[in-house]
Amino acid sequence: VMLPGRVTAQAQPLDHFFVFVHAGGGWDPTMLCDPKGMRNEEEEDPVNHYLTGDIGTAGNLRYAPIGEHRAFFEKHYRRTLVINGVDTQTNNHDSGTRHMWSGKLAEGYPALAALIAGTTARSKPMAFISNGGYDLTGGLVAPTRTGNIGLINRIAYPNAIDARNPDEGDTYHTPATYQRIQAALERRRGWLGQNYGLPKAKATQDALFAARVGKNEVRQLSQFLPDDLERGLRGQAQVCCAAFRAGIAKTANLSRGGFDTHGNHDASHTSAMSDLLAGVDFLWDEAERQGIADKLTVVMGSDFGRTPGYNSGNGKDHWAVTSVKLMGKGVPGNTVIGGTDARVRPWTVDPATLAQSDSGIRIE
Repeated sequence: VMLPGRVTAQAQPLDHFFVFVHAGGGWDPTMLCDPKGMRNEEEEDPVNHYLTGDIGTAGNLRYAPIGEHRAFFEKHYRRTLVINGVDTQTNNHDSGTRHMWSGKLAEGYPALAALIAGTTARSKPMAFISNGGYDLTGGLVAPTRTGNIGLINRIAYPNAIDARNPDEGDTYHTPATYQRIQAALERRRGWLGQNYGLPKAKATQDALFAARVGKNEVRQLSQFLPDDLERGLRGQAQVCCAAFRAGIAKTANLSRGGFDTHGNHDASHTSAMSDLLAGVDFLWDEAERQGIADKLTVVMGSDFGRTPGYNSGNGKDHWAVTSVKLMGKGVPGNTVIGGTDARVRPWTVDPATLAQSDSGIRIE
Protein backbone atom coordinates (compact mmCIF):
# COMPACT_ATOMS: atom_id res chain seq x y z
CA VAL A 1 0.00 0.00 0.00
CA MET A 2 1.46 3.35 -1.01
CA LEU A 3 1.47 6.22 1.44
CA PRO A 4 -1.67 8.39 1.19
CA GLY A 5 0.17 11.37 -0.24
CA ARG A 6 1.57 9.30 -3.09
CA VAL A 7 -1.53 7.51 -4.36
CA THR A 8 -2.67 8.50 -7.83
CA ALA A 9 -6.41 8.30 -8.36
CA GLN A 10 -7.49 6.46 -11.50
CA ALA A 11 -11.00 6.74 -12.90
CA GLN A 12 -12.40 3.25 -13.46
CA PRO A 13 -15.85 1.93 -14.36
CA LEU A 14 -18.01 1.36 -11.29
CA ASP A 15 -18.55 -2.36 -11.84
CA HIS A 16 -17.49 -3.55 -8.37
CA PHE A 17 -18.86 -2.19 -5.09
CA PHE A 18 -17.75 -2.83 -1.52
CA VAL A 19 -19.71 -2.71 1.74
CA PHE A 20 -17.90 -3.05 5.09
CA VAL A 21 -20.20 -4.01 7.97
CA HIS A 22 -18.88 -3.18 11.43
CA ALA A 23 -20.24 -4.94 14.53
CA GLY A 24 -19.32 -2.31 17.08
CA GLY A 25 -18.12 -3.36 20.54
CA GLY A 26 -16.49 -6.70 19.83
CA TRP A 27 -18.68 -9.54 18.59
CA ASP A 28 -18.51 -13.15 19.75
CA PRO A 29 -17.64 -15.43 16.80
CA THR A 30 -18.61 -18.47 18.88
CA MET A 31 -22.16 -17.07 18.68
CA LEU A 32 -21.87 -16.82 14.91
CA CYS A 33 -19.49 -18.66 12.57
CA ASP A 34 -16.99 -20.34 14.94
CA PRO A 35 -19.43 -22.13 17.27
CA LYS A 36 -18.32 -23.73 20.56
CA GLY A 37 -20.99 -25.60 22.50
CA MET A 38 -21.01 -27.45 25.81
CA ARG A 39 -21.08 -31.24 26.08
CA ASN A 40 -23.88 -31.29 28.65
CA GLU A 41 -25.67 -29.13 31.19
CA GLU A 42 -23.18 -30.01 33.95
CA GLU A 43 -20.07 -28.78 32.12
CA GLU A 44 -18.10 -26.27 34.20
CA ASP A 45 -17.01 -22.97 32.68
CA PRO A 46 -18.58 -23.53 29.25
CA VAL A 47 -17.73 -21.31 26.32
CA ASN A 48 -21.47 -21.05 25.58
CA HIS A 49 -24.73 -22.27 27.03
CA TYR A 50 -25.95 -24.11 23.93
CA LEU A 51 -25.15 -27.78 23.30
CA THR A 52 -22.47 -28.96 20.89
CA GLY A 53 -24.99 -31.30 19.30
CA ASP A 54 -27.19 -28.35 18.34
CA ILE A 55 -24.53 -26.62 16.24
CA GLY A 56 -25.81 -26.19 12.68
CA THR A 57 -24.13 -26.64 9.31
CA ALA A 58 -24.78 -25.15 5.88
CA GLY A 59 -22.46 -26.60 3.28
CA ASN A 60 -18.96 -26.37 4.75
CA LEU A 61 -19.93 -23.60 7.17
CA ARG A 62 -20.86 -24.15 10.82
CA TYR A 63 -23.02 -21.74 12.80
CA ALA A 64 -24.25 -21.22 16.33
CA PRO A 65 -27.82 -22.46 16.99
CA ILE A 66 -29.26 -19.09 18.02
CA GLY A 67 -31.70 -16.56 16.59
CA GLU A 68 -32.36 -16.84 12.86
CA HIS A 69 -28.86 -18.07 12.05
CA ARG A 70 -30.10 -21.18 10.27
CA ALA A 71 -32.15 -19.25 7.73
CA PHE A 72 -29.29 -16.79 7.08
CA PHE A 73 -26.58 -19.40 6.60
CA GLU A 74 -28.71 -21.68 4.45
CA LYS A 75 -29.60 -18.73 2.21
CA HIS A 76 -26.09 -17.27 1.88
CA TYR A 77 -23.48 -19.99 2.48
CA ARG A 78 -22.73 -20.39 -1.24
CA ARG A 79 -21.47 -16.79 -1.42
CA THR A 80 -19.76 -16.76 2.01
CA LEU A 81 -16.13 -17.17 3.08
CA VAL A 82 -15.46 -17.45 6.83
CA ILE A 83 -12.01 -16.71 8.28
CA ASN A 84 -11.76 -17.94 11.87
CA GLY A 85 -8.92 -17.51 14.35
CA VAL A 86 -7.94 -13.96 13.34
CA ASP A 87 -5.56 -12.42 15.89
CA THR A 88 -6.29 -8.68 16.27
CA GLN A 89 -3.36 -8.37 18.73
CA THR A 90 -5.37 -6.09 21.00
CA ASN A 91 -8.45 -5.94 23.23
CA ASN A 92 -8.79 -2.15 23.01
CA HIS A 93 -11.84 -0.91 21.11
CA ASP A 94 -10.15 1.91 19.19
CA SER A 95 -7.05 -0.01 18.14
CA GLY A 96 -9.05 -3.17 17.42
CA THR A 97 -11.45 -1.33 15.12
CA ARG A 98 -8.54 0.46 13.44
CA HIS A 99 -6.62 -2.79 12.95
CA MET A 100 -9.64 -4.62 11.56
CA TRP A 101 -10.48 -2.07 8.89
CA SER A 102 -7.09 -0.62 7.94
CA GLY A 103 -4.87 -3.64 8.54
CA LYS A 104 -2.65 -1.62 10.88
CA LEU A 105 -2.51 -1.20 14.64
CA ALA A 106 -0.64 2.09 14.16
CA GLU A 107 -2.65 5.28 13.73
CA GLY A 108 -2.93 7.27 10.53
CA TYR A 109 -3.67 4.60 7.93
CA PRO A 110 -6.82 4.87 5.81
CA ALA A 111 -9.68 2.41 6.04
CA LEU A 112 -9.77 -0.08 3.18
CA ALA A 113 -13.09 1.45 2.11
CA ALA A 114 -11.42 4.87 1.78
CA LEU A 115 -8.39 3.40 0.01
CA ILE A 116 -10.56 1.70 -2.62
CA ALA A 117 -12.80 4.73 -3.15
CA GLY A 118 -9.92 7.21 -3.20
CA THR A 119 -7.90 5.33 -5.80
CA THR A 120 -10.69 4.19 -8.13
CA ALA A 121 -13.61 6.62 -7.76
CA ARG A 122 -12.29 9.83 -6.27
CA SER A 123 -14.21 12.04 -8.71
CA LYS A 124 -17.58 10.62 -7.69
CA PRO A 125 -19.62 12.92 -5.42
CA MET A 126 -20.32 10.20 -2.79
CA ALA A 127 -17.43 7.82 -3.48
CA PHE A 128 -17.17 6.66 0.15
CA ILE A 129 -20.33 6.55 2.28
CA SER A 130 -19.78 6.08 6.00
CA ASN A 131 -22.32 5.16 8.67
CA GLY A 132 -19.75 4.74 11.43
CA GLY A 133 -16.98 2.33 12.27
CA TYR A 134 -13.43 3.20 11.21
CA ASP A 135 -13.54 5.73 8.39
CA LEU A 136 -10.22 7.57 8.46
CA THR A 137 -9.42 8.50 4.86
CA GLY A 138 -5.80 9.65 4.97
CA GLY A 139 -6.79 12.50 2.65
CA LEU A 140 -7.59 10.10 -0.20
CA VAL A 141 -11.29 10.92 -0.43
CA ALA A 142 -13.94 12.77 1.54
CA PRO A 143 -16.37 10.52 3.44
CA THR A 144 -20.07 11.15 2.94
CA ARG A 145 -22.14 10.76 6.09
CA THR A 146 -25.80 10.10 5.38
CA GLY A 147 -27.28 10.56 8.83
CA ASN A 148 -29.65 13.24 7.50
CA ILE A 149 -30.90 11.75 4.26
CA GLY A 150 -33.24 14.72 3.77
CA LEU A 151 -30.19 16.78 2.74
CA ILE A 152 -29.83 14.74 -0.45
CA ASN A 153 -32.70 16.51 -2.21
CA ARG A 154 -31.28 19.89 -1.17
CA ILE A 155 -27.99 18.91 -2.82
CA ALA A 156 -29.71 17.43 -5.86
CA TYR A 157 -31.94 20.44 -6.45
CA PRO A 158 -29.99 23.48 -5.19
CA ASN A 159 -32.08 25.97 -7.18
CA ALA A 160 -35.41 24.74 -5.75
CA ILE A 161 -36.81 26.65 -2.79
CA ASP A 162 -38.72 23.53 -1.71
CA ALA A 163 -36.38 20.63 -2.52
CA ARG A 164 -39.09 18.12 -1.59
CA ASN A 165 -41.13 19.28 -4.60
CA PRO A 166 -38.48 20.47 -7.06
CA ASP A 167 -40.68 20.19 -10.16
CA GLU A 168 -43.62 22.07 -8.69
CA GLY A 169 -42.23 24.81 -6.43
CA ASP A 170 -40.51 28.14 -6.97
CA THR A 171 -36.79 28.54 -7.67
CA TYR A 172 -34.16 30.98 -6.39
CA HIS A 173 -33.05 31.89 -9.92
CA THR A 174 -34.66 31.75 -13.34
CA PRO A 175 -33.46 28.84 -15.51
CA ALA A 176 -31.44 31.23 -17.69
CA THR A 177 -29.70 32.83 -14.69
CA TYR A 178 -28.97 29.46 -13.14
CA GLN A 179 -27.37 28.27 -16.38
CA ARG A 180 -25.13 31.35 -16.43
CA ILE A 181 -24.02 30.57 -12.86
CA GLN A 182 -23.10 27.02 -13.85
CA ALA A 183 -21.19 28.28 -16.89
CA ALA A 184 -19.27 30.71 -14.68
CA LEU A 185 -18.32 27.89 -12.31
CA GLU A 186 -17.06 25.83 -15.24
CA ARG A 187 -14.94 28.74 -16.53
CA ARG A 188 -13.50 29.31 -13.07
CA ARG A 189 -12.59 25.66 -12.77
CA GLY A 190 -10.70 25.87 -16.08
CA TRP A 191 -8.83 28.96 -14.88
CA LEU A 192 -7.91 27.33 -11.57
CA GLY A 193 -6.74 24.20 -13.37
CA GLN A 194 -4.35 26.26 -15.46
CA ASN A 195 -2.98 28.32 -12.58
CA TYR A 196 -2.59 25.69 -9.84
CA GLY A 197 0.17 23.25 -10.68
CA LEU A 198 0.66 21.51 -7.36
CA PRO A 199 -0.98 18.04 -7.31
CA LYS A 200 -2.62 18.54 -3.92
CA ALA A 201 -4.06 21.91 -4.92
CA LYS A 202 -5.44 20.45 -8.15
CA ALA A 203 -6.95 17.51 -6.25
CA THR A 204 -8.65 19.93 -3.85
CA GLN A 205 -10.10 21.90 -6.76
CA ASP A 206 -11.32 18.68 -8.40
CA ALA A 207 -13.05 17.68 -5.16
CA LEU A 208 -14.69 21.10 -4.89
CA PHE A 209 -15.88 20.93 -8.49
CA ALA A 210 -17.26 17.41 -8.01
CA ALA A 211 -19.19 18.60 -4.97
CA ARG A 212 -20.65 21.53 -6.93
CA VAL A 213 -21.53 19.89 -10.23
CA GLY A 214 -22.25 16.39 -8.93
CA LYS A 215 -25.82 17.38 -8.15
CA ASN A 216 -27.13 15.78 -11.34
CA GLU A 217 -25.70 12.45 -10.25
CA VAL A 218 -27.02 12.97 -6.71
CA ARG A 219 -30.39 13.67 -8.30
CA GLN A 220 -30.27 10.13 -9.69
CA LEU A 221 -29.73 8.86 -6.16
CA SER A 222 -32.90 10.56 -4.97
CA GLN A 223 -34.73 8.83 -7.81
CA PHE A 224 -33.46 5.38 -6.81
CA LEU A 225 -34.18 5.79 -3.09
CA PRO A 226 -37.42 4.28 -1.75
CA ASP A 227 -40.09 6.76 -0.68
CA ASP A 228 -39.86 5.53 2.92
CA LEU A 229 -36.44 4.61 4.28
CA GLU A 230 -36.09 1.87 6.89
CA ARG A 231 -34.30 2.47 10.18
CA GLY A 232 -30.91 1.17 11.29
CA LEU A 233 -28.91 -1.15 9.06
CA ARG A 234 -31.77 -1.51 6.61
CA GLY A 235 -31.88 2.21 5.92
CA GLN A 236 -28.09 2.31 5.59
CA ALA A 237 -28.32 -0.54 3.07
CA GLN A 238 -31.01 1.25 1.06
CA VAL A 239 -28.91 4.41 0.74
CA CYS A 240 -25.68 2.68 -0.28
CA CYS A 241 -27.40 0.39 -2.82
CA ALA A 242 -29.19 3.37 -4.36
CA ALA A 243 -25.87 5.25 -4.56
CA PHE A 244 -24.22 2.26 -6.21
CA ARG A 245 -27.08 2.00 -8.70
CA ALA A 246 -26.81 5.72 -9.44
CA GLY A 247 -23.08 5.35 -10.15
CA ILE A 248 -22.00 7.93 -7.57
CA ALA A 249 -20.50 5.67 -4.87
CA LYS A 250 -17.90 2.92 -4.76
CA THR A 251 -17.70 1.85 -1.10
CA ALA A 252 -19.78 2.12 2.07
CA ASN A 253 -19.45 1.48 5.78
CA LEU A 254 -22.47 0.05 7.60
CA SER A 255 -22.40 -0.07 11.39
CA ARG A 256 -24.41 -1.62 14.22
CA GLY A 257 -23.33 -1.35 17.85
CA GLY A 258 -24.39 -3.25 20.94
CA PHE A 259 -21.82 -6.08 20.95
CA ASP A 260 -19.84 -5.04 24.04
CA THR A 261 -21.73 -7.50 26.24
CA HIS A 262 -19.89 -7.52 29.58
CA GLY A 263 -23.19 -8.50 31.22
CA ASN A 264 -26.21 -10.56 30.18
CA HIS A 265 -24.21 -11.82 27.23
CA ASP A 266 -26.49 -14.50 25.80
CA ALA A 267 -29.67 -12.45 25.52
CA SER A 268 -27.96 -9.20 24.47
CA HIS A 269 -25.64 -10.82 21.97
CA THR A 270 -28.36 -12.95 20.43
CA SER A 271 -30.46 -9.83 19.85
CA ALA A 272 -27.58 -7.82 18.39
CA MET A 273 -26.36 -10.68 16.22
CA SER A 274 -29.86 -11.39 14.89
CA ASP A 275 -30.34 -7.73 13.99
CA LEU A 276 -26.93 -7.64 12.29
CA LEU A 277 -27.64 -10.69 10.13
CA ALA A 278 -31.13 -9.42 9.30
CA GLY A 279 -29.55 -6.17 8.12
CA VAL A 280 -27.00 -7.96 5.93
CA ASP A 281 -29.72 -10.21 4.53
CA PHE A 282 -31.74 -7.07 3.71
CA LEU A 283 -28.64 -5.57 2.08
CA TRP A 284 -28.44 -8.50 -0.32
CA ASP A 285 -32.15 -8.33 -1.08
CA GLU A 286 -31.84 -4.60 -1.76
CA ALA A 287 -28.79 -5.19 -3.96
CA GLU A 288 -30.83 -7.69 -5.96
CA ARG A 289 -33.69 -5.19 -6.28
CA GLN A 290 -31.30 -2.50 -7.52
CA GLY A 291 -29.63 -4.91 -9.93
CA ILE A 292 -26.12 -4.67 -8.47
CA ALA A 293 -25.88 -7.88 -6.40
CA ASP A 294 -23.48 -9.52 -8.88
CA LYS A 295 -21.14 -6.52 -8.48
CA LEU A 296 -21.13 -6.44 -4.67
CA THR A 297 -18.58 -7.62 -2.10
CA VAL A 298 -19.53 -7.49 1.59
CA VAL A 299 -17.05 -7.78 4.48
CA MET A 300 -18.25 -8.28 8.07
CA GLY A 301 -16.00 -7.79 11.08
CA SER A 302 -15.65 -6.33 14.57
CA ASP A 303 -13.19 -4.79 17.04
CA PHE A 304 -12.12 -8.22 18.37
CA GLY A 305 -13.78 -11.29 19.91
CA ARG A 306 -15.05 -12.20 23.38
CA THR A 307 -13.66 -14.43 26.11
CA PRO A 308 -14.14 -18.21 26.07
CA GLY A 309 -16.33 -18.22 29.16
CA TYR A 310 -18.51 -16.00 31.31
CA ASN A 311 -17.69 -13.45 34.00
CA SER A 312 -19.58 -13.07 37.30
CA GLY A 313 -22.26 -11.01 35.56
CA ASN A 314 -23.03 -13.66 32.93
CA GLY A 315 -21.20 -11.51 30.43
CA LYS A 316 -18.09 -12.01 28.32
CA ASP A 317 -15.10 -9.69 28.24
CA HIS A 318 -12.64 -8.68 25.51
CA TRP A 319 -10.65 -11.35 23.64
CA ALA A 320 -8.14 -10.65 20.87
CA VAL A 321 -9.19 -13.57 18.64
CA THR A 322 -12.06 -13.01 16.23
CA SER A 323 -13.54 -13.98 12.86
CA VAL A 324 -14.21 -12.19 9.57
CA LYS A 325 -16.89 -12.99 7.01
CA LEU A 326 -16.70 -12.08 3.32
CA MET A 327 -19.49 -12.47 0.80
CA GLY A 328 -20.15 -11.90 -2.88
CA LYS A 329 -18.07 -10.92 -5.89
CA GLY A 330 -14.54 -12.29 -5.92
CA VAL A 331 -15.12 -14.41 -2.82
CA PRO A 332 -14.74 -18.23 -2.85
CA GLY A 333 -18.05 -19.19 -1.29
CA ASN A 334 -18.87 -22.14 0.97
CA THR A 335 -15.31 -21.88 2.33
CA VAL A 336 -13.77 -21.76 5.80
CA ILE A 337 -10.17 -20.72 6.47
CA GLY A 338 -8.47 -21.02 9.85
CA GLY A 339 -10.02 -21.99 13.16
CA THR A 340 -9.67 -22.04 16.92
CA ASP A 341 -9.37 -24.71 19.60
CA ALA A 342 -11.95 -25.49 22.28
CA ARG A 343 -10.95 -22.38 24.29
CA VAL A 344 -10.89 -20.04 21.29
CA ARG A 345 -7.13 -19.98 20.83
CA PRO A 346 -6.22 -19.52 17.15
CA TRP A 347 -4.83 -22.25 14.98
CA THR A 348 -1.67 -21.58 13.04
CA VAL A 349 -1.93 -22.11 9.29
CA ASP A 350 0.46 -22.80 6.44
CA PRO A 351 0.68 -19.44 4.61
CA ALA A 352 1.00 -21.20 1.26
CA THR A 353 -1.95 -23.62 1.55
CA LEU A 354 -3.96 -22.02 4.42
CA ALA A 355 -4.29 -25.49 5.95
CA GLN A 356 -3.86 -25.94 9.70
CA SER A 357 -0.18 -26.46 10.54
CA ASP A 358 1.71 -26.61 13.84
CA SER A 359 4.64 -24.88 12.12
CA GLY A 360 2.46 -22.26 10.47
CA ILE A 361 1.60 -18.67 11.34
CA ARG A 362 -1.33 -16.92 12.96
CA ILE A 363 -3.79 -15.12 10.73
CA GLU A 364 -3.69 -11.39 11.51
